[in-house]
Amino acid sequence: MPTVQQELGLSDEQFGRLRLFNRILISYNDFKQAHEIASLLVDGDLYRNYPRENRQLVIALNMAAVVAYSRPFLKNGSELAHNRLPGRVLRDFTAEELKLHEVLLKDRNTMMAHSDADANESIPVVIETNRGPIVVPKNASAYETPLLPEAMQLLRVMALKLREHCFALRQEMEAELIPFLPRVQPEARDDAGQAAATEENIERK
Repeated sequence: MPTVQQELGLSDEQFGRLRLFNRILISYNDFKQAHEIASLLVDGDLYRNYPRENRQLVIALNMAAVVAYSRPFLKNGSELAHNRLPGRVLRDFTAEELKLHEVLLKDRNTMMAHSDADANESIPVVIETNRGPIVVPKNASAYETPLLPEAMQLLRVMALKLREHCFALRQEMEAELIPFLPRVQPEARDDAGQAAATEENIERK
């Protein structure tokens, strides 16, 4: 069975550029999602009176924002896209942003998307009581330590910065890729209204 590269008739260099382009497009959406979730947390004032109020909502949105932000930097096996974004996309980060970036990736890898045994200090301990020994698990749950509002605000800034960087990279690469990207015919238009809607969707993309 032919590979996608063979079906498109691309050289190794051309296919490599296409895979990088696809990763940039996917990453744009990941950073857009992370920015929107962080904005909801910050602008929606969901941290107010936390953890007495909105505890589960803050925890869930915190994890969603961190996972979305981290996706472009983690190895993702795919024939059609590079494993991850190149590290040079971080070159405009401040020292504070780079520090938070490392924390986000670490949290995602150990406490959020995976239940890492080392991070969870998972060896239980035994407490001796008058009624006999009691086993006590030692789990450092990510639920206990969502990002503080200041860190979530910084994540929002970082996600927006990276989203804009991905868009700039897309613009730089499009002219190079257009000659060997697959061609499709536009959908049939029933009326002027549908045609206008189609044109609007194309412009947004």
